[in-house]
Amino acid sequence: MGSSLAWLDNSRDDQQRMRELIGLFSEKESLDELGIGQVRDAFSDLLFPGTSSLHTRARYLVIVPWCFQAAERQGRTGVAMTSQVETNERTVIATLKKAGVSEGLIGSRAGVAVKTLPSTIYWTALAKYGIRYGDQAGKWLAQESVANAEAEELAERPIGMWHPTVPQRPKGFPYDVPGGLDLAESEARWLRDRILAGTAGSMLAHMLSYGHYPVGDSTAPWEDPAIADAPYEASAILRHAQLFSLAMHGAALLYNLLIAERYEREGLTQVEEPVADYRARLADWVEDAANRAGDLATWDRADMWARVTAQNPRIADNQMMRRFVDGWLDAVANGAAYSAADDDRLRAAVGQREKLVKRAQSRLVSERMIRTWSGASGSRRLTFRWPNVRRLVTDIHDGLGVGTGYAPA
Repeated sequence: MGSSLAWLDNSRDDQQRMRELIGLFSEKESLDELGIGQVRDAFSDLLFPGTSSLHTRARYLVIVPWCFQAAERQGRTGVAMTSQVETNERTVIATLKKAGVSEGLIGSRAGVAVKTLPSTIYWTALAKYGIRYGDQAGKWLAQESVANAEAEELAERPIGMWHPTVPQRPKGFPYDVPGGLDLAESEARWLRDRILAGTAGSMLAHMLSYGHYPVGDSTAPWEDPAIADAPYEASAILRHAQLFSLAMHGAALLYNLLIAERYEREGLTQVEEPVADYRARLADWVEDAANRAGDLATWDRADMWARVTAQNPRIADNQMMRRFVDGWLDAVANGAAYSAADDDRLRAAVGQREKLVKRAQSRLVSERMIRTWSGASGSRRLTFRWPNVRRLVTDIHDGLGVGTGYAPA
């Protein structure tokens, strides 16, 4: 066979995206109840390329290649290769669990029986950061050799599926993983260089530069000092994302108020006084929006739409979503949304949008769905994968030794 990795099919990235989507359904306040996920994800990809809401720790970006390399070392091919990589990944889980590693451990609850393995979760990131070259290494290498024969030195060409300078895996891996999920300094430097090469100019690249260690309890990127003095383009995207998050939070709260009202009309009581709760939350949101009234009124939304559509051209085809979002943003900009809790037009717009998106699963229609409401459906502000990004960046800075003599390379 020309390649021992041909068993990997071309839908692996699609599988990762679907698993991420499914994962979001387990987070009750991350649900895309109003169908604005395309914009949310475009902002996330612009700010933090390659990241995912399923990412837990940065060291998986070297652990996954080690699992493949260990299988290759054993001479596995085809189906046997597939099986050995999976065995290696599950062995890593068992090894880390036995060592007492818990924070960010994939499989911390299910153990070796976990369904979604690290290779699936990190597959797209590994390609984005130039760590993984492709699914079919033999075919890729043949094409690259022809294209770059006169442009590269042979010694600099990638050999196999993985970047040739992947840090050396520990002796005894996967039965021994020294350091657990903490990066060694050499691994952190290498990983930082790879991410910087694949995300130049982004907010993620800025945060990985010297002196931008995230605050441990920051809840959104715009709240963290690590974003200070970011490049103009990254700052412009973040400003759009922040205003979008602030404005659309009002629609999410109004939607939950509509659910709460139906919940109480049905005589359901497991969630205590939800109507009063969401009216209070909407009042708080009105105060927050009023404090940024000038920014919201002068917001260059044409530029915002141009940026997210360039990132995901499919947004241009989603005209119903665009009309809903623009209608709500107009109401925020002119102040009409400040009375949204009692505005029949805005209430109807939000309700109709949810029914269109959720259809038979609409909590405003389905008897079963209203009875399973836990008190929050997509009610948090959008933060564009910030908790996951903050953990990844922190892992790398910690590996580099921030505060213990770390200096820029």
